[in-house]
Amino acid sequence: MPLRTPREHLEDIRRRLGAYGLDGSYQLFTTYIAGFDAGSGHTLLEGFREWLIVQVNGGNNLVWEALVLMLAFPGETGPFSSERMDEERNAVAVGVLFDALERFLADRDGRSGGRNMIQPAYDQWLSQQRWTQP
Repeated sequence: MPLRTPREHLEDIRRRLGAYGLDGSYQLFTTYIAGFDAGSGHTLLEGFREWLIVQVNGGNNLVWEALVLMLAFPGETGPFSSERMDEERNAVAVGVLFDALERFLADRDGRSGGRNMIQPAYDQWLSQQRWTQP
């Protein structure tokens, strides 16, 4: 039986790494998910970066992969990179990645108007930043 939703596909990836040729590393997960997003016409992760920026209250200059690392390791300062990440930190980052994707998709797709709430929340966050003031 084929998977019906992107959320189900992501859950399956998390459970069955070998079925997708993944080694459990944060770097390969993010690469796979970026490819999955591209294959969806860039609709899977639409709004994810903005949602993450509001969640971590910063990182407007970062890509979503680095923002997830900010969420995984609050209070740390960059550079946010998955290179040379030890096994324990990798496990934390992977767990936060899938939890964040699940929460994001629930926020965006799981409630009425959710998709229309992410951009305004980001715009409000942006308007509160001193560096955006004239």
